Amino acid sequence: MAATERWHERTLQDGEWLCANFGNLTLVVLSILGEWRVAPLYGAQCSCLDDAKMPPDDLPWQRWDRGDNDVKLRFRPVFPDRPVIIRPRAALNLSPRAKAMFYVGIPAFIELTAHSEGQYEVLHSWPSDPPSNTWHGTPISGTLCYSVKTRARRQYVPEDWQEMSIISTVEIANSGSHMLPFERLFFETGHLGVFEHQGRLWANHARIRTGEKNDSLSGVVFGSKPFGEAADAVSLSQPRLGRARRSMLKEAFSTFLGVTHPHD
Repeated sequence: MAATERWHERTLQDGEWLCANFGNLTLVVLSILGEWRVAPLYGAQCSCLDDAKMPPDDLPWQRWDRGDNDVKLRFRPVFPDRPVIIRPRAALNLSPRAKAMFYVGIPAFIELTAHSEGQYEVLHSWPSDPPSNTWHGTPISGTLCYSVKTRARRQYVPEDWQEMSIISTVEIANSGSHMLPFERLFFETGHLGVFEHQGRLWANHARIRTGEKNDSLSGVVFGSKPFGEAADAVSLSQPRLGRARRSMLKEAFSTFLGVTHPHD
């Protein structure tokens, strides 16, 4: 099984340009004067390219130098560069020794790698849908995160998520002796890769177990591939922090909303 065409290697000779669409994001790439020039456009911003023979000079260009013979580039979907906060559609109380699985759609960042002196180098990554900022922890001790706009679901319905959402399956198990309220989950995605199955993006499965020894410490087990029918998906991107079988999260679950973005 091969990845769809949008993830294939591309070639741009000097003076050539392309537009690549990734949901709400359009990336304009121009190869000119020994440079890679890239402009991210969102939504209706790309209307300025209609019938254009060359992209306008006043686009929000970002620039990288390249060798005279460097003509190859490729795009890859990757996870955001920060943890994300996940919320269910409605607060759910998990009984002791109970478990539940959720489907979460996390908007992909689109990473561009291009040849520089004959070798692929990462230039940058841009969010397919600009995320909101949120805070996890206390006002004086915590972590800046992104907030997932679409709530976690108990069933997978493709129409629930945008085209460039990475479908992440998270199984939560309450191994403790007390009720576990799931209102908000701190989710570190650094050990998740990105796969493609039937044109949709998926992550390897994650299982979170909490309440065994310390209610503020949760164990995470990462599968090597996506869950269920997507298990035969094609690998597109390696995890940002490398593959890991197990990890730990401190205070993964919280009902404290902290400092949030106005649109969170």
